Amino acid sequence: MSLRNHLGVLFLAAAFFGIGLLPGQGFGGETYPTKPITVVIDMGAGGMVDNMTRVLSRAAEKELGQPLVCENKGGGGGAIAKSYVLKSKGDGYTAGVCATATNIIVPHMQKVPYHPLTDLKEIMVFMQYTHALCVRSDSPWNTFEDVLAYARQNPGKFTYGTAGVGVTQHIAMERIALKEKVKWSMVPFKSGSEPVIACLGGHVNAVAQGPADVVPQIQAGKLRFLLSLNDIRWPIAPNIPSILEKYGFFGMSYESIYAPVGISEPVREKLENAFKKATSDPAFVEAAKTLNVVTLYMGGKEYEKMWKSHYEEMGKIIKELGLAK
Repeated sequence: MSLRNHLGVLFLAAAFFGIGLLPGQGFGGETYPTKPITVVIDMGAGGMVDNMTRVLSRAAEKELGQPLVCENKGGGGGAIAKSYVLKSKGDGYTAGVCATATNIIVPHMQKVPYHPLTDLKEIMVFMQYTHALCVRSDSPWNTFEDVLAYARQNPGKFTYGTAGVGVTQHIAMERIALKEKVKWSMVPFKSGSEPVIACLGGHVNAVAQGPADVVPQIQAGKLRFLLSLNDIRWPIAPNIPSILEKYGFFGMSYESIYAPVGISEPVREKLENAFKKATSDPAFVEAAKTLNVVTLYMGGKEYEKMWKSHYEEMGKIIKELGLAK
């Protein structure tokens, strides 16, 4: 065999066996992505998560060269969206956006057709949640202690709204109730904006949501900030204590992009790199500033290792709260 023919055979063999092994390449030599990518949002339209995801996706399109089509599938504490995503092919053309709670809280509270420890791959984290408990400014509750006193005298009558069953702020409030030996009632909604509207309309007594949803109403004098449900005090209300100060615990809560477990590592890495660059896009940075959102980048592998280490511990907490399935 001539040298030319020998090299030709080697080239064809390398091409055949190497298909899909190069970063961003799929079978048949197609460069990923070759068609639009669907991004499923686990909240309703109009809230902080929806807005930030859409801005991030528009920025990531510049890196990926294909449209990112955002779809809202709220409800079930994020389980509805996650179930939909994890039933999809792990080919990189369907991804989801979810909070930490759908990985370490919701599966302990309700039967779901997936297991987070085995059925998904994290792509990256793009923001961190902070939450506040707020009441209407014309309510009789001026401090969190006022709320506790009312709850003791009126078991189950104090109501607060959240963006779904099993979200971090729901568990934080119920852990407080357990520690204080009081009872109140949580009312779930499908997005972050809905419980704020319900609170302002007098349909619930309080709202436990993030800054994008509550800060504008606090600054407008319509909501009163009573307690930070995180490990820090908020800059806009430095005199309001945090749940960590008062009770010694807080909820780990990040928003991440993930995919079904079948996704190849080269494709996962390509998505991670695109979304990582998108977090520096001026439009994303400006949106975060406008919505008072804490943004950060954390790699998918690092984040996955982090929340998996808390999975069993959270299961015990859910059981202690009497919320286990």
